[in-house]
Amino acid sequence: MGSRRTLLAIAAVATSLAVVTAGCSSGSKAKPAAGGSQTGAAAGDSPTDKVAAAFLAAWQSGDYTKAGSLTDDPAKATPRLKAVMGSLAPKSMALKLGSQVNAPSSAGSSSAATPATPGAPSSPSTPDPLANAVHYGFSVADTFTDGLVWSYNSTMSVLPPTGSGPAVVHFSSGVINPQLSSLANLKAVPPAVPVADRSGAPLSGAAHPSIASIINKLSTAKPPSGGQASLQIQFVDNNTGLQIPNSDTIQLGAPNSTSGLQLGSTIDSKIQTAAENALKPYPNSGMVVIQPSTGQILAIATNNKDNPKMAYMATRAPGSTFKTVTATALMLAGMQPSDSADCTPNVTVGTETYHNDEGLRNGFSGATLLTAYEQSCNTSFVHATIDHNLSLDRLSVVAHDYYGMNQPWDMGIGQATYATPGNLQVPPADGRDVLAAEAFGQGKITMAPLTMASVAATVATGTFHQPILIPGFQPPAKAQPIPAAIDANLQTMMRGVITDGTATSLQGIAPTLGAKTGSAEPNPTDPTDSWMIAMDPQHDIAVSALVLNGGYGNSAAGPAIAAMMKAAGLS
Repeated sequence: MGSRRTLLAIAAVATSLAVVTAGCSSGSKAKPAAGGSQTGAAAGDSPTDKVAAAFLAAWQSGDYTKAGSLTDDPAKATPRLKAVMGSLAPKSMALKLGSQVNAPSSAGSSSAATPATPGAPSSPSTPDPLANAVHYGFSVADTFTDGLVWSYNSTMSVLPPTGSGPAVVHFSSGVINPQLSSLANLKAVPPAVPVADRSGAPLSGAAHPSIASIINKLSTAKPPSGGQASLQIQFVDNNTGLQIPNSDTIQLGAPNSTSGLQLGSTIDSKIQTAAENALKPYPNSGMVVIQPSTGQILAIATNNKDNPKMAYMATRAPGSTFKTVTATALMLAGMQPSDSADCTPNVTVGTETYHNDEGLRNGFSGATLLTAYEQSCNTSFVHATIDHNLSLDRLSVVAHDYYGMNQPWDMGIGQATYATPGNLQVPPADGRDVLAAEAFGQGKITMAPLTMASVAATVATGTFHQPILIPGFQPPAKAQPIPAAIDANLQTMMRGVITDGTATSLQGIAPTLGAKTGSAEPNPTDPTDSWMIAMDPQHDIAVSALVLNGGYGNSAAGPAIAAMMKAAGLS
């Protein structure tokens, strides 16, 4: 593999160890085996013996900071141990110190003398940095679910005390496992199983490139039921998480435990194909379709070469589609759809002046919350938010409490906080001017089609169901139901956007379909992103589309949703 050598030359020697396992671990730390420490002192009680035993004891307990402090490179050892063991994630581990061994001949403990620089004069006195080190063998037993155990031997070199410091372990990745290089990580992977759509038909990344990475994750995300216990220990690339070509795979348990099994997903192949085709005219676009009653994801489609995960990983201002959340907050504060909400040409809050899109640059008279929502008047929502004295964190709280935002989601492929570079899609405003911008989906708010499709789905039923990819999967994110009267108002308001407002591209599709258009600029000088959310309680469907630089919501995102719904037979 050239200069990116990923495997060291020393092979791991497997051993059989009797291990009594502990319960499930907390976080990324594996628990020590029950019955006391499995680390044993080597013959003698010298300073090097003691530090070797202490290093293994700290490693076994999951105290990687302490383990790192016992090495000659704590800044490297601590995060490396934490990363490798967090990725491998055994339920328990047992480390046992053996006897002193002869110095390893190569890189397993990095004990070989540093070679001279090519072309430099040879020097017979080039010092070996580990010439005085004491070398120890030790055994490792990592225990996983179903009692599967990975056992192997490794070695470490301990530098004896000097006048300026104590004995320390010379750290390298090869100490963790003799085959592990600094470019690799360890991962315990369940056996891959074929993934099917909701009807049982096979799903493939070739047929649906938008979800190729999701299919790969699903194939090993959930251990298959009905098979024998099985895991594979893989050496994976630090950056990509993919198995390193030509690297060893260590099989634990039954090697062919997935024969005849498959994992069913929530994806509807017909809707997935319809969504992918609907985005073809729009480069840099994404769409997510959800079943509101369950949170099941029916389609995730992306047409973006630079960001194939744009449908669920985009971090873009949602624009006026977010007025759905703002309207919820305003009605929770007592406002009614018929209440006045002045649509002025502009409004100044603090040092910032906000205006409407070009179609409403002069505002309009007699605006109410309902008509402001239908016509997407920015200044109406700024006036209403400020006039009702919403607190700086109110939109953030409502997004969390009723729409499930600002918390990690797990769709069945691992936890993540989608659509934000941090951990809050809707952070509390740090000033009234920022709160005013957030009222119409700008400021510091970021979303993806996934999260905004969930907003539409929540309105469709009045209850947040966290989006999932595996039927019956119990996700962690929770929220409380929207009060019934407010949710009924929201459905009426979304329906009005189609019949009397800005979402004309969705007219004539279904009599119970509601929507909200959106347009947003990541920065004032950037082209406008096109957004649309829609929901239809009758068809139990919700969708969101985003087209980067696509103009107003009705210009690109709306027609894409219309094309998907017609092709999928949802009209």
